[in-house]
Amino acid sequence: MPARAKKAVSPDKGRKAAYVLRNREALLRSTQEVLAVKGQAVTIEDIADHAQVAVSTIYKHFSDKEALISATMLWGFAEWMTQVQTLGDDWTDPLEKLVMPMRHFVRVKSTHPHHARNMVNFLEITTQFIPVLESELSEHIQELAKAKLLVCDDPDVAARNLQAVLLSTVVNQVTDKKAKVEDADASIRVALRMVGISEAKARKLTESKIPDIKA
Repeated sequence: MPARAKKAVSPDKGRKAAYVLRNREALLRSTQEVLAVKGQAVTIEDIADHAQVAVSTIYKHFSDKEALISATMLWGFAEWMTQVQTLGDDWTDPLEKLVMPMRHFVRVKSTHPHHARNMVNFLEITTQFIPVLESELSEHIQELAKAKLLVCDDPDVAARNLQAVLLSTVVNQVTDKKAKVEDADASIRVALRMVGISEAKARKLTESKIPDIKA
């Protein structure tokens, strides 16, 4: 039986879909901004005012405030991750591919300030996304251990420990006005010892020049 032909999408419907996506992203970006200021005290009216839309418009995209906040946090993580991944081809050392994203993660206050503040303001939502990051980190650690570049008996535990260090470092960077980015790199350097990376190698990995990403 011949395959059924796919229905062509009309130009009008295509433009409408693109318009909806642009409006949704604009709403997420605006929500990210107001959440960073209002935090847990934010209201749906605050979000609507800042986005310059009607409350009813928000409900066309999201069922309630909590759904909008969760979507905003997920969008923030995805935007950050996409930008970091674009730099991956520049890292030739396999260990750099492990460590550089960590160093970018602890610099999120500088590169994505609104998202960084929201990670702290809505820590309970942030922790919902951490297992995804842990899973990717665990797979990477396992590959490096097989290549004998790391010493690690349990990649899952190692990933969990490393991610805990990274998240606590971000919280410190955001909440402590005296915190320096060098302190963040030092935290990573100590954490790398947990997976068998020598002090000398860890220092080289955390003190090398890091490529910029722009929000």
